[in-house]
Amino acid sequence: MVDPSSDSAAHAPPAPRPAPLRRWARAVGERTRSHASGITVSLLAAAVVSSVLGTGAVGRADEMSDGTVWLWTSPVGEAVRVNGNNAAVDLVASLPEAAGVDVQVVQNDEYLLLYDPATGKVTSVDLRRMGFSGVLELGSDGDFGLVLGEDTAAVIDRATGEIKAVDPATLQPTGATLNVPAPLTGGAFDESDTLWLGVPTQGTAVGVRIQDEDAAITETLAVAEPGTDIAMTVLDDGALVTDPGGRRVVAVRGDGDPVVTDAPVALEGAEMPTRTHGDVVAVTLPGDGEVVTVTDPAGSAEMGHFSVGDGGGTATAYEGRVYVPFPDEGTVRVFDAQGAELNPVSLPGAEGPLDLEVREGHLYINSPHTGVAAIVDPDGGATVVDKADPPPGPGDADGGAPAPQPLPGGNVEEQPETEGSVPDPGAEAPEPGGDADTPGEPSAPASEPTPAGAGDRDPAPDEPDAGEAPGAPTPVSVTAGDGSAFLSWPEAYSPDAPVDEYQITWAGGRVTVGGDELDTEVTGLTNGSTYRFMVRAVNSHGTGPAGQTSEIVPGPQAPDAPAGVTATASGSGTATVSWDAVEGANDYLVATRSDSGDNPSDRTSGQTSVDVAGLSPGETYTFTVTARTEGMVSGESTDSDPLTMPEVQLGAPSGVSHAVSGNNVTVTWSQVDGAAEYTVTPHGDGGLGAVTVTGSSAGGGQLSHTLGRGATGRCYSFTVVAVGADGTAADSGTSSQSRCEQEFR
Repeated sequence: MVDPSSDSAAHAPPAPRPAPLRRWARAVGERTRSHASGITVSLLAAAVVSSVLGTGAVGRADEMSDGTVWLWTSPVGEAVRVNGNNAAVDLVASLPEAAGVDVQVVQNDEYLLLYDPATGKVTSVDLRRMGFSGVLELGSDGDFGLVLGEDTAAVIDRATGEIKAVDPATLQPTGATLNVPAPLTGGAFDESDTLWLGVPTQGTAVGVRIQDEDAAITETLAVAEPGTDIAMTVLDDGALVTDPGGRRVVAVRGDGDPVVTDAPVALEGAEMPTRTHGDVVAVTLPGDGEVVTVTDPAGSAEMGHFSVGDGGGTATAYEGRVYVPFPDEGTVRVFDAQGAELNPVSLPGAEGPLDLEVREGHLYINSPHTGVAAIVDPDGGATVVDKADPPPGPGDADGGAPAPQPLPGGNVEEQPETEGSVPDPGAEAPEPGGDADTPGEPSAPASEPTPAGAGDRDPAPDEPDAGEAPGAPTPVSVTAGDGSAFLSWPEAYSPDAPVDEYQITWAGGRVTVGGDELDTEVTGLTNGSTYRFMVRAVNSHGTGPAGQTSEIVPGPQAPDAPAGVTATASGSGTATVSWDAVEGANDYLVATRSDSGDNPSDRTSGQTSVDVAGLSPGETYTFTVTARTEGMVSGESTDSDPLTMPEVQLGAPSGVSHAVSGNNVTVTWSQVDGAAEYTVTPHGDGGLGAVTVTGSSAGGGQLSHTLGRGATGRCYSFTVVAVGADGTAADSGTSSQSRCEQEFR
């Protein structure tokens, strides 16, 4: 709904739908709900999407995703995908285990990443094939950022300064870790697919490109005095950085010198959205209830400054206007770039924070703690969205398509797919239980679609809650052999009934294994042909959604077994597994096993080492490494020696500081209980290398080390990390404040 006096009141939608329709939407969620690796995720069946958008839409997910965005609803643990052109809900993702948690949603036209910071689990959904394709376990501690570019993805650990390029489907690293002096700020891709980050200890903005699957710094631009607590927003081309301790506004691009402008007021406590679209940037000064605008920041850099009042959140610029959320009022106030107030956008019933995001040409305003949202079009018209709305039914004016009815349990079979074709959602599925070596015979559909309108009836008062189908067994690992493929997967989450069986389907065949089996070998495949497998769990309540494999090409030429497999503890919950390169190997599969059976997901790497996180102190693990060709053909595997993770949890040192005296720099820090030595890593331009320091306390629990500062050193900062007697480093360190011998210019 829009304020009645607004020029865009014509865009106002009907009032939010009544409770029976909300219950109908919840019933749809119950029929299709499933779980994936500790995070519960549910998608309306792929056939439903096809019905909404026309036959063959499953094969054109990149087209069907344009103009849509996923919005989170915390109390019920749901994300819905909303079409910005008609405000219709067309897909639902349910994460009831994350109910009450502000799950972060990251998306592009091909992938959806769901990050639960409470557990540290990230699940990837391949929107092109409507399957769960990967899981990443980050842990519940740390400050992580997940970013998706046009064709790339990265995980940013802002606390440690690590940047990893990952495959957006599998979430596995594609190259070596890029280390940047911590901590980091910002983190988003611009339209050239450059990832921009702020490095406060260095006073720089860095541009990172993912090239040949490796993350590499391509731009380093000075924007502030080292040690300044800078704020950053990423623009369509480059980034804009502010100095919250002064008035400096710096626009940076990859093809030119920084453009420095002084703001009309001090920028203390300045806040900006992570990403800004368009020519106007909004800088919020929440302590003063003011906004500074910068128009054309890398060009004319015209400044505006106006008051918005107390209680407002971080402003977002969109189409030359500035939108400021006022959560206590359930309202977003609107201003032009010079501060003239326009008609506000009201979200009836909204409570708690209001999230603003510009995507696909629209501004989306989401109330994550309630079921209401709004979409603002480029002309300023606003439409309220009831996130509990189901997809359109038969005859709906905005649907224009046959009724999208999910099958019970979300059971949608993978159809044979050939080059240049797309699955036919109306095709019949193969009969369950067919021989793995031969395609299944066609049979009638598993059930009739739910009659239109049936969901509009309220359930009987004494009707028990329906049980849930299992979750997707994600991730599904695969290796190929001579005319064969070997698949393995974790136990599917199934809270209401035991898993009865797992169904494995592929173009041309199907096999079923028992619910207590977590792997199978498929034989009778054709060497040189491409295959992709889907694995679904079945219980007494239905069939869950699919976990899918990467594509494989069976063949007779297998690589050798890796030699030199070693595993060392590299953190309190992390181990580094290394091995020798194998001729002809495209990548390596690393499986982790322990007596407890509580193991992290399998990892893949194109390098000769990988970090495995999520390990328990005191637990003993064995790591198995298998080399795979480009077609995923695997050879023999090699196990590491058993590794027992250390019991001692090392902390970060406090009181890290440094002092320059003549040609020396002395670093001082507080002793850490259980530490045998410390790694001291210099940052800045002093030309110094990392050193390992041992020794006892110099008194009062303080330690120190002196280094020669070099002939050309100007700026210095040092990070100190504690290391245990077994060589295990702490998960994080502490950095000294950066200082320079001359001023920033």
